Amino acid sequence: MRRCSVYILLTTFTFLTFNACTVEKKMPAELSAAIDSVGIKWVPDHRTGIFDLSSEYRSGKWHITAETNIPEAKRDLEEAINRILPAEKREVKIDLLPSVDLGDSVYAVVNISVANMRKTPGHSAELIDQGISGTVLRILKKKRYWYLVQTPTDYLGWMTGGSFVRFSEKGLEEWEQAPKVQVNFNYAQVFTRPDEKSPVLSDAVLGSVFRYLSTQGEWSEILLPDGIEGYIRTSFLRTYKSSDVSGKPDGEVIVRRARSLLGIPYLWGGNSSKAFDCSGFAGTVYKMEGRQLPRDANMQAELGKKIVPDSTYSNIEPGDLIFFGSPERVSHVGICLGGSYFIHCSDDVHINSLDESDPLFNAYRKRTFRFIKRL
Repeated sequence: MRRCSVYILLTTFTFLTFNACTVEKKMPAELSAAIDSVGIKWVPDHRTGIFDLSSEYRSGKWHITAETNIPEAKRDLEEAINRILPAEKREVKIDLLPSVDLGDSVYAVVNISVANMRKTPGHSAELIDQGISGTVLRILKKKRYWYLVQTPTDYLGWMTGGSFVRFSEKGLEEWEQAPKVQVNFNYAQVFTRPDEKSPVLSDAVLGSVFRYLSTQGEWSEILLPDGIEGYIRTSFLRTYKSSDVSGKPDGEVIVRRARSLLGIPYLWGGNSSKAFDCSGFAGTVYKMEGRQLPRDANMQAELGKKIVPDSTYSNIEPGDLIFFGSPERVSHVGICLGGSYFIHCSDDVHINSLDESDPLFNAYRKRTFRFIKRL
C-alpha cells in the first residue's frame, strides 16, 4: 500500500495545505508571489480587512478557496489565478463578503448600551472593541449565534446576534435620516415612562444614539434602535452630532471632555464610558467632539503633524495626542493638556506629567515616550 504525506506551506497571507502521494507538490512560485502581492496591496492590516485563502492540490488540480470583503482584492486574485494556472489545472471559489446567506439584511445598529466585540466567535475570546447603542455596523457573515461585523472605524470582530438590530439598506437609510439625539453624559438610564420609579428599559453611555420623538419638559421620548419607546432625562441629551475623519476639534473642548472621564477604569478592548483602553479613551473623547479616530493607538499615530517638544514643553497644545511604546511599535496613547501634562487611561483615566520635577511625573511614560501629534 502506498502511503500519502501531508505538507504545509505558510506564506504571509496564505495558509496552503498540500496532499500528495510520496511527492511534495508546491504551488508555483509565481502564483504564491501574486497572492501575497494582492493581499499586501488591498489588505495590509487584517484588523480592518479580510483576505483569507486556502489551497490544496489533488486529482491533478489546484483547489483554491478564498474570501475577502474587498472587491478589488477578489478581482485581482481571480485575474492572477486565471493568468498563471491553466483552466484544467484549477478549481477556484472566491467569496466576496457580506455572505449571500445574510440576504439583504447586511447592516445593523447596536441595541444595547455596550456590545462587546471579540476576536473570534466565543465569549471566552479576546475582547478587541466595543460598540455602543446606536453604532452602525456592517455584517459580513454569521457563525451560529455570532456575527462578523465591521464598525465605522472599519475594525473587524465578532458580536452576538442579541447585541444589535439588523437592517436592510432601506431600513438603515430610514434610521440615518430620522431625527436623533445623543447621550452627552457619562451614564444614563432609559425608562418605560417619564418617571424614574418606572421600570428601566436600558442603560446608556456617553455617545449613545437614539431616535428622537418629543420633549416633555424634563423628559424626552425616544426610540431604541429596535423601535421600543422610552424616556430619558432631557438634560442628559444633545442633538446628534455625527463625526468625520477630517474635523479639527477645539483643543480646550477636547481637554474638558477628557477631564470629565477621570477615574473611569481600564479594560483591554474597552471603548465606552463604563471602561476604556488607552485608544478607546482617546477615540471616545475625539468622537464626541466631531472627529472619528482609528481604533488602535498605532493607527491613531499615523494621523496629524509630528510636534517635537521643546525643553519646557511650552509648544505642546491642549488636545495634542501623545504616544508611547518601543522603537518598533506604538502601544499607548494619551491626550495632552498643555505643557508637560497629559491624560490617559492606564489602570484608570488619570493625569501624569513628563516633567521630572512634577509630583505627577511618570518615569515609565517618560522612558517610553515616542512623539506627539497634532491633528
